[in-house]
Amino acid sequence: MKATLVALALAAVASCATQSSAAAAPAGWHTERSGTTSTLYDVGCLSASHCFAVGDAGTLLATTDGGRTWHHQASPTRAPLYRIACAPPASCYAIARPDTIVMTHDAGARWTKRTLPVHVPGLSLAGCVIGDGPSPQGEMPCRLGLLDISCPSASTCYAVATAASGWDTNPISPGSGAAPGSSLWLTRNSGATWTHQPIPSGVVCNGDCSQPYRYPLEWVSCAPSGPCWAGGNQLIGSHEGFASALLVTSAPGRPWRLEPGCAVNNPCSEPPTDLGSCPASTGCYAVNNSNPFGDDSSTIGIYTATGRNGPGVTVPSGLYISDIACPAARTCYTAGAGGTITRTTNGTRFAKVKAPVRRNLNGITCITTTACYAVGADGAIEAYNTE
Repeated sequence: MKATLVALALAAVASCATQSSAAAAPAGWHTERSGTTSTLYDVGCLSASHCFAVGDAGTLLATTDGGRTWHHQASPTRAPLYRIACAPPASCYAIARPDTIVMTHDAGARWTKRTLPVHVPGLSLAGCVIGDGPSPQGEMPCRLGLLDISCPSASTCYAVATAASGWDTNPISPGSGAAPGSSLWLTRNSGATWTHQPIPSGVVCNGDCSQPYRYPLEWVSCAPSGPCWAGGNQLIGSHEGFASALLVTSAPGRPWRLEPGCAVNNPCSEPPTDLGSCPASTGCYAVNNSNPFGDDSSTIGIYTATGRNGPGVTVPSGLYISDIACPAARTCYTAGAGGTITRTTNGTRFAKVKAPVRRNLNGITCITTTACYAVGADGAIEAYNTE
């Protein structure tokens, strides 16, 4: 989900910063004092010592000493700040739902905002559970507005948004020219302007149906040198199946197309995905939380730029994953419900790691394979280092 360029491009500086700024922090995962009880949704870093955490009611926290202290920063909005992506030397972009991008280009000294015409007036939708996790009754969550952002460079970012029509379970009428329920936006001038990117208008479901349906876009992630990926899905019905999109572009500004292996004018359906992280040009790790018939367990798949599935990935059962961060091609961390954190170092097997809290974790970022932050409910901030 986050711009993995930061993790790869800052490996050397992060290693030095971890040794100098966070040397006093204990090794392994540990809790840090955030100074807030607001729900935190995500965290992004310019280096191992300089990071930002974002959350409810415009909450914006910063650390410049590797997490030993966090302080509030003035935010230009009271809207919930949902995801954040940072890129060197001093740029970060945060989503203020439903329709605003908050950004800094001086390492947090000043934040400004831009409003995007995503046509989402609010975050509520009749007949749909609004949220990021499974509901007690097992209904699928419907998320609205800006949902994710990824920045392959300080001046270039992609953002995705979903309108109410992205969750419409009625098929698109043939020849109607209907617009997709999702939108994808690109800036190449440090957020001064954002341009709407053409994307497929619909996909068929992967079950017993043939007409195309609109779809939500829930995540976007760019490898350091490309490609960029975006995805999302909705459940059409227990018998029909999912209308799922997995989109890819070879480089910023290039056309987006359906993958894997969809032919021109073929609105085929992709594997359901809800979030992802692309650490290298060879592929992405994508999480599927959309399982209304099972135990709400998350699964992870590997997808390549040519559409071929990678090797099978094993994840402990019974986990709900809220975010994934991959600082290297075969090293990834996930964070999720109940404070659960998992890790893989071979790219195929995720295992639980010892975490200090049981509060739900909503976001995670890793500057290197040995320096990570995770954030969540009640202002929780968990940090990891091996020094």
